[in-house]
Amino acid sequence: RGKVTVMSHEPLTKDDAVNLLNSVLNENNLAAVENGRTLTIMPRDEAKIAGIPVISGGDPEKIPITDKIVTQIMPVRFVEAAQLLKDLQPLVSIQTTMTANEAGNAIVMTDTQANIHKVAQIIHDIDMGAEEFTELRVFPLHNADPTTTADLLTQLFADDNSRQGNQGG
Repeated sequence: RGKVTVMSHEPLTKDDAVNLLNSVLNENNLAAVENGRTLTIMPRDEAKIAGIPVISGGDPEKIPITDKIVTQIMPVRFVEAAQLLKDLQPLVSIQTTMTANEAGNAIVMTDTQANIHKVAQIIHDIDMGAEEFTELRVFPLHNADPTTTADLLTQLFADDNSRQGNQGG
């Protein structure tokens, strides 16, 4: 409970007023959650599981720098989302909820759009950097079973950890 006084020298749109209110609330660990024409003020932790918007896309240019809390799904094209999540964890606050969706190879993050914008920029730069080293080729099989061939390739090109484990003999 408390009072908030927000003053502006210029007229504000509804969205600008909500963004300004969210900035003040964010400093006090609170958030405004929109439900139609109603704003509900609640603790920030509760807001993260309330009816906040879910937005898909990882282009940092399209993520506004505001204190509005949203859930953002950011697809990753060239690097593994689970490893990327481990790399990103030290860069975000403990209030940030972030997980890797391995099936869709995406990072799912709930936080302010300003914080999501920063992480999206990092993901974009890392992911695009990996694009230079990624090449996709399709080889049609004429006289081989695809499952058997996939198993054989998996054994031949096992990751470094499994090869190191086999060298111990």
